Amino acid sequence: MVKNLIVFDLDGTLAESKSEMDSEMSLLLQELLKIKSVAVMSGGKYQQFQKQFLKSLNCEEHLLKKLFLFPTCATQFYKYEDDWIKVYSEEL
Repeated sequence: MVKNLIVFDLDGTLAESKSEMDSEMSLLLQELLKIKSVAVMSGGKYQQFQKQFLKSLNCEEHLLKKLFLFPTCATQFYKYEDDWIKVYSEEL
């Protein structure tokens, strides 16, 4: 079975908790996005993704379209279409 989507937790996996993702991880993630779609989940808000993850990613736009963000324990979903758009939000 071919896996087309790889899912990661942000804190403690792609970056140290509440810290910016480092350049090595950014490069590795960009290489992965060339061959797979990637979803990243976190308990943090979307603003935390912007500060901790997206700011460090430096990714080509066509690769961002293969990246899916799930902040606040996946109660929100963002995808890239010329900018990051919120697809859904479940308020608890």
